[in-house]
Amino acid sequence: MSSKPIIQKKEILTYKHKAGLMLVSLSALVLEFTLIRVLSVSLWYHFAFMIISIALLGLGISGVTIILSKRINKAELNSFLTVTSLLYSLSVIVSFVLLNRIPFDPFSLLLDSYQIIYLPIYYLLITLPFFLAGLIIGQLFSRFRTSINKLYFYDLVGAGLSCFVFILVLPKFGGSGGIAAASMLGCFAVFLFAMVKNRMQTIGLFSAFILMVVNGLFLTNPDVYLPISISTNKVYGNYMNENPDLRLLTKWNSFSKVDVLKDDEEAVDDYPVYTAIIDAGNSTTNIPKVPNILDSSSRPPFDASNLAMLLKRDDTAKVFILGSGGGGEILSALTNNAGSVTAVEINPILNDLVEKDLAGYWTTGLAKDKRVKIITDDARSWLRGKRIKYDVIISAHTISASATNSGAMSLVENYILTEEALREYLQHLDINGILYITRPEAQIPKLVTSIKIAQQKNGGSDTKTQFYLFKRPPGEFEKDVSYLSGVLYKKSGFDEFDIQRLKTMTALLNLETIYDPTSKQAGIFNDIIQSNDIYETVKRYPDRKLLPATDDNPYFEHNTDFTDLNISNIKESFSQTDRALVTMSQRPIAESTLVVLLIQTILISGFLIFLPIYLRTRKDPEFKKMKKAKYLLYFALLGLGYIIVEICLIQKFTLFLGQPVYTMLTVISTMLIFSGIGSMFSEKIISLFKGNVNIVYIIIAVLTLSLGLLNSLIFESLVRTDILWRVVISIALIAPLALFMGIPFPYGMSRIDSNAKYLVAYGWGVNGFFSVLGSVLVVMLSMSYGFLTVFIIAALLYLAAMFTVKKLTSIAAVNATVKG
Repeated sequence: MSSKPIIQKKEILTYKHKAGLMLVSLSALVLEFTLIRVLSVSLWYHFAFMIISIALLGLGISGVTIILSKRINKAELNSFLTVTSLLYSLSVIVSFVLLNRIPFDPFSLLLDSYQIIYLPIYYLLITLPFFLAGLIIGQLFSRFRTSINKLYFYDLVGAGLSCFVFILVLPKFGGSGGIAAASMLGCFAVFLFAMVKNRMQTIGLFSAFILMVVNGLFLTNPDVYLPISISTNKVYGNYMNENPDLRLLTKWNSFSKVDVLKDDEEAVDDYPVYTAIIDAGNSTTNIPKVPNILDSSSRPPFDASNLAMLLKRDDTAKVFILGSGGGGEILSALTNNAGSVTAVEINPILNDLVEKDLAGYWTTGLAKDKRVKIITDDARSWLRGKRIKYDVIISAHTISASATNSGAMSLVENYILTEEALREYLQHLDINGILYITRPEAQIPKLVTSIKIAQQKNGGSDTKTQFYLFKRPPGEFEKDVSYLSGVLYKKSGFDEFDIQRLKTMTALLNLETIYDPTSKQAGIFNDIIQSNDIYETVKRYPDRKLLPATDDNPYFEHNTDFTDLNISNIKESFSQTDRALVTMSQRPIAESTLVVLLIQTILISGFLIFLPIYLRTRKDPEFKKMKKAKYLLYFALLGLGYIIVEICLIQKFTLFLGQPVYTMLTVISTMLIFSGIGSMFSEKIISLFKGNVNIVYIIIAVLTLSLGLLNSLIFESLVRTDILWRVVISIALIAPLALFMGIPFPYGMSRIDSNAKYLVAYGWGVNGFFSVLGSVLVVMLSMSYGFLTVFIIAALLYLAAMFTVKKLTSIAAVNATVKG
C-alpha cells in the first residue's frame, strides 16, 4: 500500500464524479454527432468524417497532456474538474462561433492559398472541446484507476444515451441548437463537480448558471444566434443565403437539413415547383405544385421520368418509386394514368412536406390522391420484405454516395445499387415490367453492367433488347459530362415500336438517346449489352471499375482503387470550384479525402501524441524503467478493434433496419451501453471463467466472425418482420458482443502497476490515436476488400490482444486480483 500515490488516499470517488463523467461523455458525443451534421451542411458530407477523427484525436492529446503536465497531476481534483468542465462548456460555443467565421473550404485547398492557413485553425477549434472533455475523463481514469471498470461504465452509458438526446434535439432546434444543448449538458456536469466541496465551488456554480442562461437564450432562436456559414462552392446554399425572401421553411432531423425555396423562374410545364435543398446543396429535389385532384386530362410534367411510364399508360399499372423525394415521379406516374403508386422515401421531412406542410396549398393533388401510398422507410428494405410484382420501378437520381442518407454515421454507404439490390428489383418486376434508373453520365456504364449481371444471376434470358439509354445534353455548368443520364430496362425486351415511341418522347423532353437495341451504336454500351460473356468484356476496359457493387462492398461510386491514386487525382479533388456537386461523380473525391485523412491522422497524431511523450520522458529514469511497449500495443489493438467492429455493425445493420434513426439508436446505443455493462461487471464475468480471461477475447472473436459471416443470412430470413421486432433482434445480436467488448479496456487498465500511473493516461492516448486510425482504415479496407474481410481483421485484432495481455502480468497476479 505504501507504494501508492498519496493523492489516492485523499480523494474519494463519489456518485457526483460518476454522474459528472456520464454527462461529459454524453455532451461530447452529442457535440460530435451535431458537428458531423453541421459540416455536412456547411462543407460537403465527405468532410463530416473529419469530425470523428478530430474528436478522437482531441481525446488522445488529452491523455498525453495528463502524462506531461505535473501541474495537472498535482491539482486538487474537484477544482480541476469544475474549472475544466466549465471551460469545456464555454469552448463548445466559442469554437463553433469562430468556426463559422472562417471561410474554410477543403475542396479549394489547392486553389486558394489562404486555405492552408485556415486548415490548422479549423482543426484546432474543432479539437479544443474534445481535448478538454478528454482531460476530465482522463483525470478521473488516472486518479481512480482501481475503479476503472465503474468509471468506464458511466463513460460508455453517457455516450450511449447521446443518441437519444441527439435525435430529440436536432429536429426541434437544428444543428446550432445541438451545439447549445451540448454546452448546456456540460454545464450540468459543472454543477455536479462543484457540489463536491472545492475551492472553485462558488465561481463554478455562478459561471455555469450564467452559461446555462445564455444557452437557453440561444435555443430560442439558434439559427440567428449561432448561424452556420456555407462553403462558397455550394451553389444552392449560397443562392439561398443571397435570396432569403425565397425561403419558405427550414427543417432538421438527425440526418438532414432541408430548406424549401420558391422557384423564381417561370415553370416549363403546368406545374410550378418549390425546390427542397438538402444539406445546403448536397442534393436537391423539386416539389411540384399540384393544387387539384388529378384526372385523365391532366398533362404529364416536363420530366425525364415520363419515359418510365410511356409504355405503361394503363390504369392497372402498379408503380414503385425508390426515393420519391418531393413527389416529381409520383406526379409523372399519376398523370400517365397509373393505377397505384407506392412511393418510399427515407427522409421523413420530404414526406411531411408533400403530405402535411405543403398539402393544403401546393401538393394537394399528391397528398389526397387515393392511388398514392407514401411510406417513410429505406426503399430497398421495404421492398425486399414484400412479395408484390410491379409494372414500373423508378429510382430517379436516388443518391447512394457515402453519408448522404446517414448523416450521423458519416461514411456509411447505402445499398440501393448493389448487385443484390438490382436482383431484387428485377424479381419484383412483372414479366413485362420496366426498371428506370437515372444517375450522372459517368456512372451509367457500371450501372448497365450491374443490371446485366443481376439479370443473368436471376436466371433471366439475355435477349440483348432490354436496354434503352438516354441523357440530358450537358449544360454550360456541367461542361462535358451530363449530370442526368438514365437506363430503361424492360424485362421482356423492347420491340421496334417501343423504341420508336421512346426516341420520340426523348426528343420531346430535350434529351438524347445514347443507346437503343435497334441502332446498336458502337462503343462501351454496345459492347456491354451485346456481350455473350460480360466478365470478358469488362476486362477490355481495365481503366474502369465496371463490375457491380455488392452488399459486402456496397460502394457503387468507388471507381478508383487506392493504389491508383496519384498526386494528379488528389490535386483535382482539392481544386474544385462551384462545380463541385457535378464533378464529384467524376473524381475520386471520397478516396482522395480518405487518403489525406489517413496521412494527416498519422502525422498530426504522431506529432501531438507520441513526440511530446518521447521528449518529456526520454531522460526520466522512472519512466524508462516502465515496460511500456506491451501496454501500448495492447491498447492500440483495442482502439483499432473496437472502432472497426462498431463501424462494420453500423454499416451492415443499415440494410436490416432501413431508416438511419433506427440504425443509429439501435447499433450505437447497444454497443456503448452494453460495453459499459460489461465493464461494470468485468471482474465478475472473468471470475465466472475461473480467472481465464482468454475466454473473453475468444468469445469476442467468435461473435465478431459470426456476425460477419451470417448477417446476410439472418437479415434475409427476418427481413419481413415488423420494424419493432427487427430492432429487438438487432439488440439481441449486438448486445452479447458489446458486453464482452467492454471488458478488455478496464481489464488492461487494472493490470497497470500502481507505481506506473502515467501508463493509464498513456494507454488512454494510444487507444484514442488508434481509434482515429481505425475509423479511417475501416472505410478504406471495406472499399477495397469488403466488410467480411474487415470483420475477420477485427476478430484477429482481439485475438492478438489476447496474446498481448498475457505479458501484462503473470497468471498468479491476475488470479489474485480476481479473488481480491
